[in-house]
Amino acid sequence: MLSLMLRTVLGALILTIVAGTLVAQQRGPAREIVNVKGDIYRARNNNYFSLFMVTPEGIILADPINAAFATWMKEQFAERFKVPVRYVIYSHSHWDHIEGGAVFADTARFIAHENVGRNMDGRIPQMPGDMLDRNRNGRFELEEIVGPLTDNGGRCGMPANFFRTADRNSDGSLTPAELQTDIRRPDVFYSERMRLTLGGKTVDLIYPGRNHSDDATVLYFPAERVVFATEFISDVALPATGSPLSFPSACGPFDGSPLTEWIRSYKTVEALDFDIFAGGHGAPGTKADVTANRQFFEELVAAVSAGMAQGKSLPELQQSLMFEKYKDWSGYAVRRAPTIDSAYRNLQLYK
Repeated sequence: MLSLMLRTVLGALILTIVAGTLVAQQRGPAREIVNVKGDIYRARNNNYFSLFMVTPEGIILADPINAAFATWMKEQFAERFKVPVRYVIYSHSHWDHIEGGAVFADTARFIAHENVGRNMDGRIPQMPGDMLDRNRNGRFELEEIVGPLTDNGGRCGMPANFFRTADRNSDGSLTPAELQTDIRRPDVFYSERMRLTLGGKTVDLIYPGRNHSDDATVLYFPAERVVFATEFISDVALPATGSPLSFPSACGPFDGSPLTEWIRSYKTVEALDFDIFAGGHGAPGTKADVTANRQFFEELVAAVSAGMAQGKSLPELQQSLMFEKYKDWSGYAVRRAPTIDSAYRNLQLYK
């Protein structure tokens, strides 16, 4: 009888777990819209965030993320705000932030930095970390796009199932055209700065320089004192951390941009008069958080450069440079050594 009861309990537990898994799968990604300040809102799709401002004449939206999420946002906008999207602004050219824009093409114009246009001209665009066209054949193979294992067991790049989905003709490689199939090409390009006004409200578009990408746009809302940018300031912090401060992810020598350019990007954002930083990933932060990111990068460059000048090897630097003042940042334990490795290679490349 005891054995029968145990089997019954175990069977019920298994059914509960399976049912819970099915319910979670049916729920889909976590989505919500949260007010940032005034008429500025953040829309969440798991750990990705869009930002939008509502005006009497329509909505200005940064990053559609993907077609399914864009469709969900469009439904929410119609129900909650009763105005259409008039402008879609791309934060940079990487598809995991700007797919799905065509959902708004019936009412919106699309704006991006001029380098986004160059990155959609048929060549492989600049990609993060080690997800590169390493054999120089103008397309990605699976081993290139998935990337190598990192210290914490993750990979620098996209998951294999992404490759299989994006490989639309199933020929075993990804062309730029396949990668950009669901990206709506911008209508308007700007160079350094552009001011956009709609319904009496203003947003400034600012090119910060090279960092995670070479075509980034920072959105600055001067009246609300809010800034939106993604990847290069808080590219790995998740909402659960409670802070955008996160030890840098170390996939490749800092995404093919000199560390001096990363620092320049932070300074460009710091020069803006704002209180709230609302990024494409992670929890909202402050201007002080942006300053902290910049200070870390300056300390990283100074420490690694000094060690290289003294003839120290990479393993010696990884053993001696602890950056203990940042030990409470998310990811410190697993990313400290790989970040030093990335900085070492970056400084070798861009002497």
